[in-house]
Amino acid sequence: MRCVRCGSEGARYALSFARAAFCRECYVSRFERKLRSTVLKYGMHRVMRRTLVAVSGGKDSVALLAGLKRAFGDLDLTALYIDLGIPNYSERSEEVVRRVCERLGVPLMVHELKSSEGVSIPELAVGRFRRKPCAVCGTVKRHVLNRIAVENGFDTVATGHNLDDTVEVLFELYRRGLLEEAARLRPVLLGNGANLANRVKPLFEMTDEEDLYYVDALELEHVDSWCPLVRGSRMVSRKQLVLEIESKIPGFRHTLLKAHVKRVLPLLDAAVPRVETRPCKSCGQPTTSDVCAYCRTVTGLKARAPGPGG
Repeated sequence: MRCVRCGSEGARYALSFARAAFCRECYVSRFERKLRSTVLKYGMHRVMRRTLVAVSGGKDSVALLAGLKRAFGDLDLTALYIDLGIPNYSERSEEVVRRVCERLGVPLMVHELKSSEGVSIPELAVGRFRRKPCAVCGTVKRHVLNRIAVENGFDTVATGHNLDDTVEVLFELYRRGLLEEAARLRPVLLGNGANLANRVKPLFEMTDEEDLYYVDALELEHVDSWCPLVRGSRMVSRKQLVLEIESKIPGFRHTLLKAHVKRVLPLLDAAVPRVETRPCKSCGQPTTSDVCAYCRTVTGLKARAPGPGG
């Protein structure tokens, strides 16, 4: 195939949804222009003064870190890797993240969940959380990311959630009629300047395919396997279902995301009451209830753990 931009032969990056192929140089340029456009369009750059970038080692977070570093060279970026304590997988992921950060020249912070929180994700993903490990993992990571950002003076947390991630969640929220949660699914969530950092998703309009091609084009190392706890997750099934719909209705993902942002969110903003937060009685982080979801989860597990003698 020929590159649609420069006409050179051997264009290896063919975007299925765009029916277009690109050579390495043109693809990298296209990705970074689109990333920059997304950041500017949603006003993310206005809050990204000191930004903590969540990096797991997967293609999306590696693409996020590299894209921000290359497209916005003047940004103050620090990467954060959260060691979830998943045997073999976490150690390998941390090694990848360290090498990526060293290559990109981005400082790295490592947070070991087991030593700091007293529990690991495999220990949390038991009992009533056994069938939804991704949910409990997400709760823990959001809590830790926000706490570390606030404690270390970062105004914004950037995550690698992309278009496919967002559409999968939207699909479920619309199915269940969870409008309050759908109202919070947006590219930018502003903090309160005290105990809640801003959150941005610069890859909001990128697909899994685009992120994978970008790290490949830059020859960036990344973890190319699923987290072992994800196997059998409903999240994976929903993503596969969305792709099946896309095969029958081309452009379905992009259309759904665009409709959510341009048509649904304005209606939700007017119809859904703004949820007021207050400090969690246990940890002090913002929550809509007396005790936040993180504390209910982690504290409950610690309470069930056997003591030194038993």
